[in-house]
Amino acid sequence: MITVKETLKTEYEVNERTVALIAIEEEGKIRTRVMEVEDSFIVDLPPTKVIDNSCKYFGSNLSGRISGTKAITNYTHKSPIVISGMLKLYYFPTMSPSRLECSWISHSFVRDFAPGQTDPRKTRVQFVNKLSEELPVSPGVFSNQLERTAQFRLMYEKRFTSTVRHSFVSEPSPSVPIR
Repeated sequence: MITVKETLKTEYEVNERTVALIAIEEEGKIRTRVMEVEDSFIVDLPPTKVIDNSCKYFGSNLSGRISGTKAITNYTHKSPIVISGMLKLYYFPTMSPSRLECSWISHSFVRDFAPGQTDPRKTRVQFVNKLSEELPVSPGVFSNQLERTAQFRLMYEKRFTSTVRHSFVSEPSPSVPIR
């Protein structure tokens, strides 16, 4: 249920303050509870749609970001993504993004995690802003997603700091005369 503090928004782009996009069910539909560093509110879209719209805002889409992750890492399922490399916005899904109840977590804001307090098959995530959230994902899956995102982030950022650059422009062959 929407509280007075949590107003319903119709759109949202992920930014440097976005901690997590949590899937919630309200009034028979899946919405997103946006957790920011110092705020929380509801968006009238599922989390994966918010992620896709955010990718579009930064010049791609979710499908393109997933394809990019696969090209770099070979991850084929529940791929972490970079929404904006310049802003270091790395997110990972808690389950298959094709499921409406999939939540998305910012890699930068996870401080710690543990089995859920009432259900050890769930994961209690503590964020750097001292807020916590219990997610319907096992601690093992959450740990794997966190590690895969860290690995992807390292591989992605290394491409921008490497002194060796890959060139896609071919040099003319010495046997072909240049006119």
